[in-house]
Amino acid sequence: MDLSGLNESQRAAVCCIEGPLLVLAGAGSGKTRVITHRIAFMLERGIRPESIVALSFTNKAADEMRERLEKMVGKRARELFMGTFHSLGVRMMRARPADFGVPKKFSILDQGDVYGMIRSILRDEGIHYAGADRRFDPGAIVQRISLWKNDFITPAQATDPMRIESDYDEIAAEVYGPYEERLASLGAVDFDDLVCRIARTLRDSESAREHWQGRFSHVLVDEYQDTNKAQFEVLRELVGARQNLCVVGDDDQAIYGWRGAKVANILGFDMYFPSARTIKLEENYRSRAPILECANSVIVNNQGRHDKVLLPQRGGGEPVTEVLAEDGPQETNWVTSRIRRLIKEEGVPGHAIAVLYRSTRQARAVEERLQEHGLAYRVLGGQAMYDKKQVKDALAYLKTMIYPSDEIAVRRAMNVPSRGIGAKTLERLLAHASVRRISLMDAIHNAERVEGITGRARTGLQRFSELIRFAQSRMHASGSAGLALRELLDRIALRDHVMREVGSAEAAAHRWSDVERLLGSVERFEQRARESKKKSRSKRPRWNEFFGSMAIDRDKDKKSDDESSGRGQITLATMHSAKGLEWPVVFIIGCEEGIMPHKRVDAPRISDAIAGDVEEERRLFYVGITRARDRLFLTRATSRVERGRQIKRLPSRFLEELPDSVERYDISTEESLTVEKIESMADAFLAKLALAREAGEEEAKRRRSSRR
Repeated sequence: MDLSGLNESQRAAVCCIEGPLLVLAGAGSGKTRVITHRIAFMLERGIRPESIVALSFTNKAADEMRERLEKMVGKRARELFMGTFHSLGVRMMRARPADFGVPKKFSILDQGDVYGMIRSILRDEGIHYAGADRRFDPGAIVQRISLWKNDFITPAQATDPMRIESDYDEIAAEVYGPYEERLASLGAVDFDDLVCRIARTLRDSESAREHWQGRFSHVLVDEYQDTNKAQFEVLRELVGARQNLCVVGDDDQAIYGWRGAKVANILGFDMYFPSARTIKLEENYRSRAPILECANSVIVNNQGRHDKVLLPQRGGGEPVTEVLAEDGPQETNWVTSRIRRLIKEEGVPGHAIAVLYRSTRQARAVEERLQEHGLAYRVLGGQAMYDKKQVKDALAYLKTMIYPSDEIAVRRAMNVPSRGIGAKTLERLLAHASVRRISLMDAIHNAERVEGITGRARTGLQRFSELIRFAQSRMHASGSAGLALRELLDRIALRDHVMREVGSAEAAAHRWSDVERLLGSVERFEQRARESKKKSRSKRPRWNEFFGSMAIDRDKDKKSDDESSGRGQITLATMHSAKGLEWPVVFIIGCEEGIMPHKRVDAPRISDAIAGDVEEERRLFYVGITRARDRLFLTRATSRVERGRQIKRLPSRFLEELPDSVERYDISTEESLTVEKIESMADAFLAKLALAREAGEEEAKRRRSSRR
């Protein structure tokens, strides 16, 4: 096969097909190309496709790899196994269920099923409350059980007092045994079992081990740095004495230690497989030289890593920019104004821009500003503010006030909080509206005329009708939808409703802060509309722009760097969810101590599951940097509001590791030129220009008159 398109290191990795091989693939070094060419080369050398296993961490990555390979080798690509560790586990269990202690028709619990089972056990055991008012989060319990399973810690071992370091550890240990018993009684497994059971069986059963080692002769693994203990054991037992194992990964991008990944698997590969060969892919085809200079300068400070350097293959490039803002709002204004300039003035498409951050909470302020400017965006990793239930409930009321013909909004708002309006009542309302060719909201306003609606349902509809009419009258009287919405939400006691839903004052306050952000965003949007009224004949805000710019990609599993995915949308992403993606322009915000790196790195060590690791935080920052192709902006603030107080912020220690070539700008002492101020200045200039023009015309008239 033709390997002329590969560089020397890539060719070496492709042609080494026997024995253990570690391919250290730096960011943007073309690792997927190496994997597909290597499989094609193996097939050309006569290795049977059905004896090859190629593993990745997502079905999407496996599908993309299969598509590439099919273009190279045709239908033979369908004969080898390409998938995730979990899908391999399913195939092995389905083929020989008795080996793995499961019935022939075992079921697999999804995350929702697992959460439901944990809640049920908590209720049955009478331990779902600690003290009088604290409810345990099932998600935190599930995470602990998952980590224990993947470290081969049994329910009995989990109750060892030496392992109990928090209330959650104690509760999870108490639940772990009953949880495993219920799985067995149902003939079911969870996702962790699809790997852990495979590993234990291959280790303990000689017949199972011999069967599968005979079935699979060559194993390849992508993103090897993300493997945990159980996944490593599966690999070690599968390859057996032949050790035909090729792993491709980058220890500098190992960022999932918090969920059980062991960076030691890649750092110590040659210890586990002493005859292993190591090949480094250091040529970077993604980023400009100034960006790679920053990446190399930061990551070299990690002690636990393989020695390698990213070598730029693209020339030129602008210097990386570091911006210091006075506070959070000034930082957000600068970032969103810069994005707006990139799009409006430089013609950069929205999908070419990403804003990255350490924590999902950092996205809120950026979302608000993009929303106010009518710029479409999508959110990867975490839930978008405008996609959260409490915000969607408030938005439904806003839409109903402004667009009462919006049936979807009316249907959502009419039962938040519950008013006893059931499915049958809704059917009658819709039938009434259809016959009379009126909107659902008009039918609600005339609920007393709708046949079959009586009692609590009629009372609830009448109350809802009164609330909407009240809000609309307040909106018209005050000229502010934001003010009317605020009063309406007070009347329906939405905040109390949120409290009842979550059962925790702290969680309710956190959720309500999202509603407050929505209200602030609505009020600022209206203010901008009033300020720009002079430039337009329209005296009303363009609400279709406000609602229409909520272009959020809700399918987190379909995130892609393909320009056809999320076309025109700016990407907001956690640095964890950005891994594997790239953009021409990247902003990394909040580069401060306590944010990046996370404050946990300096906290007392409580548990391995949540303990901070500054080297992993540095790797995360490195991942963020290497997402940028052409331009990179790093921003921080000197202070931020935390729990109602203005707190001084220190620069991230990682910024101090950047090279001198970085251009640094301090806007904290300058008046921030936000879009609003720029537009105001433009208005003032146009007004002066108009006055000058009028004065000139008057002077011309006077001169013509005097000549007569």
